[in-house]
Amino acid sequence: MQNTRNHPLRQLETIRSERARIVTEALAPNAPFSRLEAAAKTLTEVAEKGLTGDTAAYNEYQHLLYVLSLSDDGATALTRRWLANQVYQVEERHIAPADIPERLSEADFQARLEKEVASRSREKHPMSQYVFGGSATRAQLQVFLRHQWFRTFRLYRDATDLSLHLHDVDDAAALGRYLYGELGEEDEKRSHPRLLAKLLGAIGLEADYQAVSTLPEEIAYLNNRARCFRHPDVSWGLAVFYVTEIVVPGNHEKLYRALLKAGISEDSAEYYKVHVSLVPPRAKREWQLIARRIHDPAFQKVFLTSLNQHFRVEQAYYDAVWAEMQKVK
Repeated sequence: MQNTRNHPLRQLETIRSERARIVTEALAPNAPFSRLEAAAKTLTEVAEKGLTGDTAAYNEYQHLLYVLSLSDDGATALTRRWLANQVYQVEERHIAPADIPERLSEADFQARLEKEVASRSREKHPMSQYVFGGSATRAQLQVFLRHQWFRTFRLYRDATDLSLHLHDVDDAAALGRYLYGELGEEDEKRSHPRLLAKLLGAIGLEADYQAVSTLPEEIAYLNNRARCFRHPDVSWGLAVFYVTEIVVPGNHEKLYRALLKAGISEDSAEYYKVHVSLVPPRAKREWQLIARRIHDPAFQKVFLTSLNQHFRVEQAYYDAVWAEMQKVK
């Protein structure tokens, strides 16, 4: 086994449960299909239990799903993806569908999006307001940025998963241009993970590309994002892409100013600076991925369902990070 902290077998060893053992057996080379069936049954049962109120089961299935979805190992990748898909199907049965009319007009759909973002986005969270206001200490900024790293360093991989389900070449080109920018265009040193790594170094943190989260709410957030971006129905992924990548300038400009106020140099804070833009979401080229689908009532329903679920898991995630920040001076 390769020596990496993010290897699935190494992570499963740390869980130390009967379910983790069954999943480990399914990932063995040349494992018979009966072991995959046993792992799928175990995973779906614990997910059902967790999604109907059992907190311990919820945390265990999310941890197992995190290993399956977001660890690194080519030899087990296909098996892990298959097992993760079994859990995704259970999750989607428990996600409440958005309450919308049979079909919204384009203007009403856009207004609904803007209302949802204005009332529920992370910009409104007390942690965001605290950081934006320049009140965070250096130690608190370290907490904030360490979790920013978990949200960011592999985002390009999620977006690549989304691109695989864009069957229209123009859609693929639009997302390809986004990925081109995300990965530094002609200079890989200017990729967004590298720019964020520079910021982490400036504030005394290591940019760990093998980082494994232990925060349950963060694990649930990353699992949900991976599920949405991987979904064959791109409505799921486009909703998360919209709220995390198209609607970002306001947040990033405020974070950029807060870091400068905290004594971080303009060069070190470049990650946030490159995201600052006054271009409204509907003027961005990526908006076409959504605009060309708005007329479809099925797209509207799934998109808003995905958006609602994203906001639910993000709220819990931000609450947990905020609690962690408040414990340090």
